[in-house]
Amino acid sequence: MKHYAFTIMLMNTNSLYVMKKYIIYIAIVVLGVGSTACSDWLEIDNHTATTEDNFYQTEEDAYAALYAAYAATTEDRGGTNEFEFFLNMCSDEMFTGGANSADGTDIRRFEKHKMLATDWQHDQFWWRGYVGIYRTNIALQKIPQIEFADETEKARIIAELKFIRAHIYSNLVRMYENIPLITEPITLADADVGQADPDEVYAQIAKDYLEAIEDLPVLITEKEQGRVTKYAAQALLARLYLFYTGYYSQSEMPGGVTLNTISALVDNIIEESDHGLVDNFADLWLVSGSDEAYYSKEHVYQIPYSFNGKANGRGDVQYYGLRDISNTDTYAAGWGFGTIHPDVYNIFDPADTRRNATILDANSEVGEDEYTASYQHTGYYFKKHTPLSQYVDDPTFSGHPDGRAVVRYADVLLMAAELSLNGGSFTRSAQSYYEEVRARAGFSAHPPVSTDRIFEERRKEFFGEGLRYWDLLRQGLDVADAAISNNYAAPFDVTFNKSTRGLWPIADVQVQLSSSSSKPLRQNDGY
Repeated sequence: MKHYAFTIMLMNTNSLYVMKKYIIYIAIVVLGVGSTACSDWLEIDNHTATTEDNFYQTEEDAYAALYAAYAATTEDRGGTNEFEFFLNMCSDEMFTGGANSADGTDIRRFEKHKMLATDWQHDQFWWRGYVGIYRTNIALQKIPQIEFADETEKARIIAELKFIRAHIYSNLVRMYENIPLITEPITLADADVGQADPDEVYAQIAKDYLEAIEDLPVLITEKEQGRVTKYAAQALLARLYLFYTGYYSQSEMPGGVTLNTISALVDNIIEESDHGLVDNFADLWLVSGSDEAYYSKEHVYQIPYSFNGKANGRGDVQYYGLRDISNTDTYAAGWGFGTIHPDVYNIFDPADTRRNATILDANSEVGEDEYTASYQHTGYYFKKHTPLSQYVDDPTFSGHPDGRAVVRYADVLLMAAELSLNGGSFTRSAQSYYEEVRARAGFSAHPPVSTDRIFEERRKEFFGEGLRYWDLLRQGLDVADAAISNNYAAPFDVTFNKSTRGLWPIADVQVQLSSSSSKPLRQNDGY
């Protein structure tokens, strides 16, 4: 595994120290906005401090601002920024698990669809999202003024910033719907922006993605791995189009994004890019030991991580590990979250090569007496991102290097099949896209493609990758209710709360902070 050292999107520097220094500079700029001298006698010119006024001067400064924006997508403390973990709990894929019924009660509220506005995760998701948005906004305002030796590179950086902003907003608007839309730096004096109409947010996301596509490259070099391409923007816009048109029962997405627009973008990825499926599905995950787990041809956009304090590690991976595992030759011990019901394990055909690469049958593979059973014990755990001993090289485990596969080529193929069935124009048939994904999973015979079969295939292909909850919601609340609500006995029982429409609560602390403003935040229905 040669790529996990790329931490916060390595670009044109070869020093992690330099990158960290840049991030500190950006933090100083953020913290320095609006600050004043404590007293008149202390008013002197500081010729060494980095401020918003003197920072954005050089190409090096522009790259530093870009690093800081990318960092907003990787910062992770205890799994709080890995919202895919909580999306998995909200779907029909996993139970909370943990040590006992008192362990992870806040996480269990996601699983049971009984979240509270006071649950700290929502404040973290909100705060980190808007930190990233602030970083992109200030950089988008300042970088156009910087002279570049190569103006194409400046245009690319601006496009990347628009991509990052669109990506952050796309997560926030799907989770919380009623959010502030901020597209330029603001100060406390003009912070009463209120909540935007969701359609305005979707239109801004579409605008950012479409403008980014114009100036993003089709390829990246090895030293640039972690930066985005135009194909990442096209794929994520397609995913959001499918969510919006399904969830809101609309024929097009705000911003003039139509079926024809999206079909052309997705077909372009398939016909023109160098992306494709890796031969072996299991090779996409670190547990396989394959180099293809990082930056393979299948990864249209992957967020990289490091581990053990060397930079940003994935904190959620430790949650998925078996408790008190005695044989650590392969697997490292974790906290036993994310147990999987046998009914879910059995959605996979035994011949499906994805089953054993996705789900760990702990009793068979590790041994029933070789680990401590979790609460909500089933014997089945999430394998794609279980912690591995080779990376946990000291007692203070602080994050795993698993990359976050934001969008894979398999997703592009299945989106193409779905869009084609909806009437989109493609070079190939929906059946061929559907079969390509199934063939990699080990099947030689294929039923006729249908929308229901595409969703079945998506469930198996992207299990545990944070997509299932969105896929259920965009099929309608009745479909989501039927899938998530179950008739299992306690503690496995779950009832979907349709009154929330699948949205999450806006953090109570944010609502309270805005209560005295002219445009206070309104809490989402059902909370």
